[in-house]
Amino acid sequence: MSKHFQIGEIAQFFQIPASTLRYWEEKGILKPNQDQNNHYRSYCIEDFMTISDIIFYKNLGLPLKHIKEMEETSVDEHALLFEDLMTSLKNEQAVLEQRMQKLRHHMQAIDMLHELQQHPYQITNIDTDCIVSFEFLEADKLYQYINNPYLYSRVQYSHHLSQEQRGLTIDKNDADQYSEEEIIWKKQGKRYMTFLMREEISEGFPNDLKEHLAVIEKQYHTGAVISRFLLCAKENGKVYDFYKTFVEIKEK
Repeated sequence: MSKHFQIGEIAQFFQIPASTLRYWEEKGILKPNQDQNNHYRSYCIEDFMTISDIIFYKNLGLPLKHIKEMEETSVDEHALLFEDLMTSLKNEQAVLEQRMQKLRHHMQAIDMLHELQQHPYQITNIDTDCIVSFEFLEADKLYQYINNPYLYSRVQYSHHLSQEQRGLTIDKNDADQYSEEEIIWKKQGKRYMTFLMREEISEGFPNDLKEHLAVIEKQYHTGAVISRFLLCAKENGKVYDFYKTFVEIKEK
């Protein structure tokens, strides 16, 4: 005589809610025996296989409508269904990878901010080769910024800071894609010192660039000032844009 199981036992065995089993029954893909007197459901060993198959197909991402029809689906129809599912999963995978890459950029920016807080005024190599002009109405460049905000750069010179140019950092191998008018700065093998610049999000957008330059100019002549955006965040009750700023230096 075959053993029968109550819905609670099945739910515990498969670690799924009893309400889910009832829903599958309602949709016609699970058909347990039901006592005509008390309407209690009972499940047999054959139902274990059915439930296992349902879980298997659900884990593949198939909707219940397709799961219900699987037994009536031909081999060729199976193949087409799974090919479509594989294509869908690959598309989702690509989207997830893009999202993960954006998160990596953001996490790297946070790590960089912490590093600059702990070790300001370090002589270092500048991490950009070329900067091209950037306006937010330029769709192609805007999408590059959206994918990686750290590409957003500002070009100034210490002797006339007010003449600021907004740009986007690019790889030197891509420079030939832009006109000479678009290129606003190129790396020239100079020495640079780096620090964390804060620009307050308030009227006039005050920043501490001059204070940093005053410290550096006690020992060095300064030239180009390249600021690369890290992130916008609150600090001590105020909201700032934080930049990793590189200042061209030369011994006095």
